[in-house]
Amino acid sequence: MSMQTDRLFALLPAFLRLRDAAEGQQIKGRVAPGDLRPPEDFGPLRTLASLIAREAQVLEEGLDQHYANAFIETCAPWVIPYLGDLLGVRGLADIPEGIDMRGRVANTLDLRSRKGTLRALEQAAADASGWPVLAVEYWKQLVHTQAMRLPHLTMGMTVDTRDKPALARITTAFARTARNVEVRRIDTMGGRWNLGNIGLHVWRLRPTAQTAHRVLAVSAGRRDFRFHPLGCDAQLYAMTGIRSDVETPATEADMPAPISRAILAEDVGRFYGPGRALHLQVGAQVVPLAEIRSANLADRPGGVGPEPDWNRTGGIPGLTLIDPELGRIVIDPNRNGIIRASCHFARPLEIGGGEHARVASIGSVEAATSLPVTPNVVATVNAGGGEGTFLFEQSNRYVANGQITVPAGGTLRLIAADGAFPTMSLGAAGLGLALGAGATVELNGLRLTGPGVRVSGDGAAATFIDCTLVPGQSLTRSGAQASPGAVSLTMAVRGASLRLTRCITGPVRVATDVDTRMVECIVDAGDTASPAYAPIAGTLRSVVAFDRCTIRGRVRTDAFADGARVAPEGFSVRIGVEGRLATSDTLFVGSGDPAVQAEQRQVGCIRFSFVPPNSQTPRLYRCLNAPAPTFASLSPGHAAYMLLTRQTAEAITRGAENGGEIGVYNRAAHQVRADNIRRSIDDFLRFGHAAGVFRAT
Repeated sequence: MSMQTDRLFALLPAFLRLRDAAEGQQIKGRVAPGDLRPPEDFGPLRTLASLIAREAQVLEEGLDQHYANAFIETCAPWVIPYLGDLLGVRGLADIPEGIDMRGRVANTLDLRSRKGTLRALEQAAADASGWPVLAVEYWKQLVHTQAMRLPHLTMGMTVDTRDKPALARITTAFARTARNVEVRRIDTMGGRWNLGNIGLHVWRLRPTAQTAHRVLAVSAGRRDFRFHPLGCDAQLYAMTGIRSDVETPATEADMPAPISRAILAEDVGRFYGPGRALHLQVGAQVVPLAEIRSANLADRPGGVGPEPDWNRTGGIPGLTLIDPELGRIVIDPNRNGIIRASCHFARPLEIGGGEHARVASIGSVEAATSLPVTPNVVATVNAGGGEGTFLFEQSNRYVANGQITVPAGGTLRLIAADGAFPTMSLGAAGLGLALGAGATVELNGLRLTGPGVRVSGDGAAATFIDCTLVPGQSLTRSGAQASPGAVSLTMAVRGASLRLTRCITGPVRVATDVDTRMVECIVDAGDTASPAYAPIAGTLRSVVAFDRCTIRGRVRTDAFADGARVAPEGFSVRIGVEGRLATSDTLFVGSGDPAVQAEQRQVGCIRFSFVPPNSQTPRLYRCLNAPAPTFASLSPGHAAYMLLTRQTAEAITRGAENGGEIGVYNRAAHQVRADNIRRSIDDFLRFGHAAGVFRAT
């Protein structure tokens, strides 16, 4: 029933409505003669009816909401935990991307009806963690004597040394070869091949796309190229297509696994083509699938020089060769033109820029000037007055050499468009940003390689968001820093503010009275003894605050500043007294005496962080100084760059304020996701079976 004023008023006798309209006319003439509403709206009975109708509508809406709350598809968010409790759904810890608890509760009965099946266990683990998950029944790979009456041809196959794809899968979740029994417990000791054992393989690294990026030859005159925009060897990864329902089993094709040469050779079409993991274009022509071959393009034995010859250097007419393990290409010598490559690398978290969605951090770009791929971006920006918003719309290579002058009071924004990740090659002089009085500058979504960025003048602020200022200025062919310790960013503006958010950078230098704030950043000085963050010689009163950062190298500042704390993205956290703190959840990996030094130790605070021993810091709150963390890789070109290894102490991997790992990958919530999987195992594991979680990446 819909309670409306007209409907209620129509229930009254006609003579009352007429008298009410006449009285309404008198009231209108007395209190609101200029009102545009009809006179009958001023009648006392109609006014009473409108009040009753309003309260009835509130009651009616409440009844409708109560009815909607009886169903998981339409209920209010606050009702979801109560419906889940009725079904016995276990509580799961929150993760930054968020668990779809509505979907989890809605799927509970569907999963319960399949309790004990591999698909239900796999789907529940994937829903709880947000990771791609593949469940493997290990007893199907055990060596055993089969009855000739009912042979199982796919179980316990022996190793065929001529089957290269099968050999490439031996150590992966997709292995098909036979194994002897392993009696260690799968849930606590990592044993796998035994009766009743099920392995849940998870992929922690996330594929990151690089679309239509121009690749450069390793040297002049050669037909050899690398996929990586910085010219280093890098493993290529498959795309992920996580299935969304329990009816669809996960397959190898759904997992963001590294691509090996043998697996690419087995089925090139699975990985190559428009919309797939790999794609090549030479000039205006797309390289067809029929011409693509997988090959070992490693260096030839005995090669000399900074870039020795590769296998198949010079190419094979009619064929284009790809080495997915090294990220190398040898182009068909009959094809000419600019080469653009689309591929997928991997990383633990979206920091340092990329083609992921960045709309929230970009802001308005409606009045932006699109930047063409010009000989020098600096000249184009200066010609536009040195202020305004300039948009990089392509994941391409740009050149920026020289100094951009921003006028007094002006604002310069150099922004990569959403879905683009351009590379700016800085010339021998690097990129200079000269700010007039009160001017500001923002760089967003850019990768900068070269001698670094220097901000000077009398400006007010410099902001870097989702940027990579390549540590070491550039990378070697192996992905390591070419010039470890070289300064990537110099803030030479007195009294200005410096903000870095989700950035990767080399060492940073700041001037007098600079207030620096870094959130989710990697600052890499190349080794633990070199300065990662320090004031310029002779400067005073610099202050800094780090939030969820990983700092490799020594840190020196006048003070760790207090400041308003924003809750970590994806978490609801109330922090500290009056919501103020200085540095939190930060991993300082430095050596020397002191590794971290603050001249003023009476102010500021460092909380929930790893601080090396013998540091000179302000007061510490729930911080660690041993044992030191270990990293999977210290090379910026590697997928697992600055990712903590399994050998790292649990005090570090669970030592942050939200219970996650200390450092830049706190938002990845690796430990929380793994815990959620373990909570889900008991609900859907078959009686008498055991399960373990294994990291595929």
